[in-house]
Amino acid sequence: MERIKVLIADDHALLRQGLCRILELEEDIEVVAQAADGEEAVALAKELHPDVILMDINMPGLNGLEATRMIKKVAPESKVLVLTIHDDDEYVFKVIQAGAGGYVLKDVDPSNLAEAIRTVNQGHAYLRSPLLEKVLEEFGRLSQAQEEVAATSNWQESVYTEVPRTDEESENDPGLLSRLTVREREILECIVGGQSNKEIAATLVISEKTVKNHVSNILRKLELADRTQAAVYALKRGVTGRRLQS
Repeated sequence: MERIKVLIADDHALLRQGLCRILELEEDIEVVAQAADGEEAVALAKELHPDVILMDINMPGLNGLEATRMIKKVAPESKVLVLTIHDDDEYVFKVIQAGAGGYVLKDVDPSNLAEAIRTVNQGHAYLRSPLLEKVLEEFGRLSQAQEEVAATSNWQESVYTEVPRTDEESENDPGLLSRLTVREREILECIVGGQSNKEIAATLVISEKTVKNHVSNILRKLELADRTQAAVYALKRGVTGRRLQS
């Protein structure tokens, strides 16, 4: 039987040892190495090319999400299974965007952990049912938003072919974007780039509370309901996204 080679990355030594003891009981799983931080995890992944990496998110220095992004570049065949205490939408979407193949909580039952490792190793996504439902709902909402944008675009094209545009309605017209301050424009670029409030705060070296206030002002000035609508509005007017530097 070919065993699944696992790398455990977590900054708590006791947790790493506990996970090792649990996985030693599985005949088809072998722990080949342990990492105490994200940088060590990336280095070991590049050297050993394990089948599955159990990755903690909150680690000193290079955190789990950043390490996952780097691992997908240096060892793309390795699957990442995020192991964390966080159970909320924001982390689910970040995990998926980073390239992880699964997400389990640290209080997971040992048998479920082994199942998650096997599932991810086979190339399938592993998420707890409530989280999977949230993900599907979000993707469904985004798909619907894209369809609405396409429908609106088609309607606008039909209108514009019948009614000539004035100079004020030219394609280069920024529209409501002209209401934004320089800082608000920077934050909008970060939103277009897919950054969360926390990531925007790190990028612009401001507090997360300040980011939230600016986002609220942006939505109010653009007369929009949420960040997705703001991103779509900005993209259609040529705003370039600002991505988080890894």
